Amino acid sequence: LPTRYFGIDIMLLATRGCPPFAAALRPAGTRALAFKATHKRQPKKEESSGGRDPYATLKAAIIAEPDPELSTAIMAEKETAAARRERRAEYSRQAITEVKRVMGHLSRLIKLRQAAIEALPEELQEAARKPDLTPAPIQRRIFTDTAPIPDYQAKLLRRGED
Repeated sequence: LPTRYFGIDIMLLATRGCPPFAAALRPAGTRALAFKATHKRQPKKEESSGGRDPYATLKAAIIAEPDPELSTAIMAEKETAAARRERRAEYSRQAITEVKRVMGHLSRLIKLRQAAIEALPEELQEAARKPDLTPAPIQRRIFTDTAPIPDYQAKLLRRGED
């Protein structure tokens, strides 16, 4: 017997009890047990309509009275949803307030810069209005939270020479 069917390990499927054809491929000692486990028949119910209604469970759920425990859980969930909405709205208000505070500060700085330029003599105002496009120096001092590494600059210089 083949052990693979379309790239699927049949023995693996047979041990999981998946498709009925795979149950027949089990070892002889477990074949009967697997067949009984996978093919339990439901007792037939005689109905006047002549067949089983696939929507019977759905119809019963629609007609049935709501469960009071479930409805209180749903109401509690709605209350928590309202509380979550309120928290999100409060966070949004605080975030907008912070953005407005920062933008107001930047606007005041721009106004102060413009007022400082206006206070300069006419010949210096033109030079002050030009943007400074000079690149930052490479060997600038940057303050960090950690202590400096000993002989780091010497190591860089030696690495550049190699």
